[in-house]
Amino acid sequence: LSGVIADLVVNKRDSLYEMAALGLLLVWLLLGVAGVAATVWWSRRLWKNRKDLPRATKVLAVVVGSCALAGALGTVLGLIKAFGAVGGESVDPSQKARILAEGIAEAMNWTAFGLLVWLPSSIALVFMLWKHRKPAP
Repeated sequence: LSGVIADLVVNKRDSLYEMAALGLLLVWLLLGVAGVAATVWWSRRLWKNRKDLPRATKVLAVVVGSCALAGALGTVLGLIKAFGAVGGESVDPSQKARILAEGIAEAMNWTAFGLLVWLPSSIALVFMLWKHRKPAP
């Protein structure tokens, strides 16, 4: 997907494509923020029961939270790079499209990394919590 966006931005120098790319970045950022918010909510619920959880579950919960935060941080850094290309007056106009494409690719790659590690570890955490769940009285 980032290659398609890079081709659109590099081959077409129209501002319409830059605006479409920035719109995609904003949607990407909102999805990253939603993932972090869900992880924070889940982490707060785990924190309340931390004394009853085994050590492996606690470690896995830290991995889940760290992956979500790393993905969000990388996304934000990529967005900063992309917005710097569009809004930067000191950037050479012939290089704006390249820098914008690099920022978009960086944001998507970090988000993909975060998701690739977050999703399996989240599933494992759900199974560990389900296994550890106490029966209702």
